Amino acid sequence: MLRYFLRRLLIALPTLLIVSLAVFGISKCAPGDPVETLFTEELRTATEPGQEAEQYKRAARQLGLDKPVFYFTLAPAPFPDTFWGVYPSERRERLSKLVFQTGNWPDVSLYDSSLSAFSKTALSLSDTSNARRHLALELSVLMTASRLEDIDASIRKISSLLDSLPTREKLAPGLTALQSGAQRMQQNKYPLKIYKPALHWNGTDNQYHAWITGYMTGNWGLTRRMKPVWEEIKPALLATATLSGIALLLAFLIAVPLGVEMARFRNSRFDRWSKQLLFFLHSMPVFWMGGLLVILFTGNIFGKPLVENPYLDITDQWLAGTESFLAWFVRKLPRFILPIAVLTLHALALIAMQMRGGMLETIRQDYIRTARAKGLNEDDIYWKHAFRNALFPIITLLGALLPALLTGSLVVETLFNFPGLGLKTQTAFLNHDLGTLSAILMAVAILTIAGNLVADLMYALADPRVRFSNSP
Repeated sequence: MLRYFLRRLLIALPTLLIVSLAVFGISKCAPGDPVETLFTEELRTATEPGQEAEQYKRAARQLGLDKPVFYFTLAPAPFPDTFWGVYPSERRERLSKLVFQTGNWPDVSLYDSSLSAFSKTALSLSDTSNARRHLALELSVLMTASRLEDIDASIRKISSLLDSLPTREKLAPGLTALQSGAQRMQQNKYPLKIYKPALHWNGTDNQYHAWITGYMTGNWGLTRRMKPVWEEIKPALLATATLSGIALLLAFLIAVPLGVEMARFRNSRFDRWSKQLLFFLHSMPVFWMGGLLVILFTGNIFGKPLVENPYLDITDQWLAGTESFLAWFVRKLPRFILPIAVLTLHALALIAMQMRGGMLETIRQDYIRTARAKGLNEDDIYWKHAFRNALFPIITLLGALLPALLTGSLVVETLFNFPGLGLKTQTAFLNHDLGTLSAILMAVAILTIAGNLVADLMYALADPRVRFSNSP
């Protein structure tokens, strides 16, 4: 049994690794810059390009983005192995386009350094003339230019503007260096080098390694509000796990015996009416069922409302940290009834019909005929002999439904204003909170793989032939 479990675990770990790579890759491919999103105000206070780069680098270090993305970097040969350390992202993108046009990183880097030095000197002048303002405007255009022809045209305009400035002598050396850098880029082009790949090994000091080890050690990163992700999603996780766990437990406790009895009395009136009722419950949309229950139990259909307020308060004392989860759950228990009822009724039909189908398949086996020939009563045949072997579809369904303990139902949580993980996911998506979304995706993946492992173990417990058939 232990060897069987270890073998299944070794199969699950590569799957989890692939999922982590996918989640990390999605977070890196998402539009927008996390540093600029989280530190907008701090970056706006920068008055010089160099100061902005330093502030950007400090913010990136705080988010763990001041390292290479992965263990290795595959890039065109002209790009240096430290290109990831160019800040901010707009500057990195602009220099990348210049390298693709020239195939010459040293000259592009020299031009960028001369541009930074010249802009720092020009912006520090106290001249308030119109020529000075036009110079600053043209300089901002040059600092965003990523085409060689645009750079040459902008430098010529800047050179003509300097003629009308009284401080030309201070800017002349910087302009000469800038012109020299632009001229070198124009003259020294190696376009074929772009098509030559280069592999750079970055070691374990990279973003992915820090990200995945953080998940293993409990450091799930920071939210957009610069709070630890785990502290942000833990209350929602507890609420959703409680809601979905109770609903799933009730669904199995009701559906499994119901499915067995439907199979036992198949084609009877009880079986036909039960199937119609279950199909009706499963076909009803969750939002429609939830809205219907709200109308029935909060309206005056029965003379007075049976439930005065089915909605949970998101800004509750428990979420504020002044009350324990257990105390909050006991106090809010009446408001859990309707969400639990919606989730239970929706899952009931699927589980019951799967149980019925598994029982019907099992009772056709030869050993069931043998048990009947020996004179065993129907209760023993169904519950002692057929039930265990008919559990395979239910075990599969349980492994698939386990992630619901974490994700919950977004529709139900929105309908009842429930402070769960589904509502947290929606909020994180709307706020472009990549840290929270990545943590939720990884948590769902971990629970899905754990659910499959639990299902494999239950297969082996239900039928020893499963683990023996996998033995070498």
